[in-house]
Amino acid sequence: MKTPVTRRIFFWTLFVSYFIITSIVLFFVFGYRHDVKNKIFIYTGSLTLKTNPKDVNIKLNGEEPKSRLVNIINDSYFITGLRPGQYDVEINLDNFKTWSKKINIHSGLSTELWNILLLRDEYEEETFDIKNIDDFFPAPQENIFAMTSQMGNTLIAYVFDTKKNKSINSFVFPKTIFTDNVYENIEWSPNSNQLIIPVIVQDKNLESNDYIIASMKTSKAEYLSELINSNDMKSVRWDPEEKNVIYFLMKGSLYRLDLDGEEQDLQNDVILSDVFAYDFADDGIYALSMNGELLYGGDKKEASNMEKITTFDISRHGNDYRLIAYDNHRVIVMDDNNGNLYLYNKGEKNIYTKQIGSNIIGAHFSDDGKKLLFYSPFEIFIYITRDTEAQPVRYEDQTQSVVRFSQKLDNVHFSKNYEHVIYTVDGDIKITELDYRGSRITDTIMNLENVKTTVINKHKMNELFFINTSINDERQLRSINFPEKETLF
Repeated sequence: MKTPVTRRIFFWTLFVSYFIITSIVLFFVFGYRHDVKNKIFIYTGSLTLKTNPKDVNIKLNGEEPKSRLVNIINDSYFITGLRPGQYDVEINLDNFKTWSKKINIHSGLSTELWNILLLRDEYEEETFDIKNIDDFFPAPQENIFAMTSQMGNTLIAYVFDTKKNKSINSFVFPKTIFTDNVYENIEWSPNSNQLIIPVIVQDKNLESNDYIIASMKTSKAEYLSELINSNDMKSVRWDPEEKNVIYFLMKGSLYRLDLDGEEQDLQNDVILSDVFAYDFADDGIYALSMNGELLYGGDKKEASNMEKITTFDISRHGNDYRLIAYDNHRVIVMDDNNGNLYLYNKGEKNIYTKQIGSNIIGAHFSDDGKKLLFYSPFEIFIYITRDTEAQPVRYEDQTQSVVRFSQKLDNVHFSKNYEHVIYTVDGDIKITELDYRGSRITDTIMNLENVKTTVINKHKMNELFFINTSINDERQLRSINFPEKETLF
């Protein structure tokens, strides 16, 4: 029996419709859209956004996107079906400043913005119960800080617990002034039980540099000069692993001193001669010799057996050098006489030993070692030590200028995500993103009454600490929650 014509027409209509609809759906699924005006199909792109805080409002060219999928694994937004071209991305949330940037969408690619940070309109400050402090220095243990207060020629050092909001110890040193060397800070022992305090001791009309070793457990303090019968030492550091062991430089030699030893015989404590500077990293000890050689040793006690990594073309006449080591592939030398910054970077593509900056006053490696932050009094730079596949893509041995001001910069350091730089300018705490696409966004976190103050971002605590002046002109430690705390879900 033959099939009626109507059934055959209906069958073939469904068959053709299926393939047409399937083709259209597949075109949309694979990112194609039809341009009615030009009568062509366009291969679209997408946009991935990760913001802090998480729940935000997003607009593209002034309109809410039609799609905004949420990835619950990493709290990111995924917007699909975007025609290639430039977009104005705007992100806002009540009580936060609006974030906006021009970005380019490309055919078949996802443009990724992983580190969008929104600042609050106003931050609520927590004020701690300690007054008239000049500076503060965080301990390895969270919530613990050492603080200094200069009362005439008497130095007071406090140990303060921000969680308990009270001072848990204090030391008073008459005829003593905290060091005026901007490159020296209070050095905490790894267990947060002892301090090395750099000072200037006044004796009649004479002044001499010294270091005080203060114990939290015994509440006792000793001048290092009295232990070694000399005040010619510098760069005093705790051993990063052994208790009660310190290192210091004196007359061009590196010393290792066990404070628990019954008798101090400095001749037996010399572990390396002809040294300008030294530093510790997780993999060992590093030293800069007086002939410019960078030395490395895995065993700190056997520093005399250190091996040469490279040689820097430095002046042999100066002695104000600082060494900062990330590992035996990434080390920098800072010449504080003239501000020259030298780099050793054993990258994945090449080995680089060169000068990368002049008039530089500070530098820090990122936590993963892939970036080096360094800065002059007026400009901040970033150097890339390793290729980065995540957007924005960066390449080994690149140097970029991040931001420049006509006023002097201070307190320059990485933010928690290592994709922003926090610093102070003329009493403002500012932040600049490192993402160079579009234009780098610079904004003000808050304004301070103090033009000169220390600002420290404690990453694990999500808190930014600083000193500010109260109505009664009392300098107090304060903090704000920054950045916003993130949760997995």
